[in-house]
Amino acid sequence: MKSDPQAPADLLALLRQQLLLAQVRIMELEDERDELAPRLAETSALLAAAQSLAEAKVDEATHLEKVRADLQAQFDHLRHTQHVTHEALMAARNEIIALTAGTEALRRQDLLSRDAIDRLQTAAGALQETLARTTQQLGESERVSTERAARLQQIDAELRALKSSRSWRWTAWLRTIERLFR
Repeated sequence: MKSDPQAPADLLALLRQQLLLAQVRIMELEDERDELAPRLAETSALLAAAQSLAEAKVDEATHLEKVRADLQAQFDHLRHTQHVTHEALMAARNEIIALTAGTEALRRQDLLSRDAIDRLQTAAGALQETLARTTQQLGESERVSTERAARLQQIDAELRALKSSRSWRWTAWLRTIERLFR
């Protein structure tokens, strides 16, 4: 290879040209950098705001998850309470049905008792009438008995008087004969 005296000069010119182009390109890039720097700052600010917003949303999501868990626990508790209340309600209804049946039985028994009381009162009235008649008959029987006792005493006194008389004693042998013939 031969060295060409012209070649270094061309290379130098080419190098200068490349250098100029590189400087122009550096200046263009610096212009673009200057233009993009505010946009980059804006974008950084937006990214920081987005990061803050994302963190806030994550915090809100965490809070909402806690609230959802609390609400689920409350819902489960309310479901349990509803179940217990339903069981208590069913027990109360069954008790009311049993009490109603018992009340009906007591009403029927009360009616039967009232009927029995009415019959007993009717029988008691009849017994009182019978007792009044019996008392009246007893009073009359006592009066008759008293009269008869008085009459017996009178007859007994007459009989004693008769038996203690002289004629009774003197006719005793005739009565003995009469008894023998009977």
